[in-house]
Amino acid sequence: MTLAARLENPWDNPFPGMNPYLETPRLWPEVHNSLIALMKSYLRRTLPLRYSVIMEERLGIGVESPDGPPYRYIKPDLTIIGGEPLPSPAAVREMDAGSVVVTLPFRETVREFYISISDRNRDEAVTILEVLSPSNKKTGVGRTQYEDKRGNIFESSVHLVEIDLVRQGQPMPAEGYDGDAPYRHLVSRWRLRPRAALYPFGLQSPIPDVAVPLLEGDAEPKIPLGDILHSLYREDYYANYVDYGKDPEGPLSDADRAWLDGLLRAKGLRQ
Repeated sequence: MTLAARLENPWDNPFPGMNPYLETPRLWPEVHNSLIALMKSYLRRTLPLRYSVIMEERLGIGVESPDGPPYRYIKPDLTIIGGEPLPSPAAVREMDAGSVVVTLPFRETVREFYISISDRNRDEAVTILEVLSPSNKKTGVGRTQYEDKRGNIFESSVHLVEIDLVRQGQPMPAEGYDGDAPYRHLVSRWRLRPRAALYPFGLQSPIPDVAVPLLEGDAEPKIPLGDILHSLYREDYYANYVDYGKDPEGPLSDADRAWLDGLLRAKGLRQ
């Protein structure tokens, strides 16, 4: 029996909020960039004309070194991806006689997109909106790079909106919350720092709307992130790309695992 035959709305996200099956290394980069693009479009339709909303790219290149910073990050003008596959052992043996085969240090590359909201009149950043990826939450170049940028924003007069929809890795530091909710939004309004608003939520909950602070006197719009995710899941046919017969990757509490199993069985997605 096909999926379409089992479900009334076969392409809808079966979860009330975040779908943990979208957090895989295969799917998450696409989901991440699609969410950024859809939120950018929503903000462009919603914000007053005094604001510009741009999807920016950050390219981090790093290699562990005891003698200096482990990374640098740039805005690329042109990036070429691809090239020839690694040489086979037989090809390596064909190198010039008398040469020594060596292995060059691997430089980790992290490509990340985020949203920058600016004041058109002054061409100054007002708000930065980030959607975290696993690379931001695990020790390495991605986290070091992001923590450095986060710290710079906290020392500026720019608001930060930080969305965390991945369960893997360590959450970004935020004193005052000791709960274990796997997902969260952070809204850091620059005039209130070091205080910020944290919105933790779980697998069983809808995704809260995301407040976007702007210049003083302008009303804060709220991004309906839950609706955007549901629409993305349905319109990009993600139901065809997940296996609900297995548990999702990443940590699950016993309560969430039992709830997930019951939900999927009730919807005919798991036997």
